Amino acid sequence: MYALVLFICYLDGGCDDIAIDIFHTEEQCLAAMNEQRLRHAGCYPIDEFIDGFWRPAQEFSDF
Repeated sequence: MYALVLFICYLDGGCDDIAIDIFHTEEQCLAAMNEQRLRHAGCYPIDEFIDGFWRPAQEFSDF
């Protein structure tokens, strides 16, 4: 199972990671991300998202 995670970074330098939806396969997750035209998002295995073993939003910040 995969989580579609949106990365939101604020002008003050803080960032948040928000899980939008859960999918059974990575392909479904990537299709939803493309359909919604999410530029700063990613699909991550649920286990990694829950355990925190994935890249934080700060690495995707444009600032």
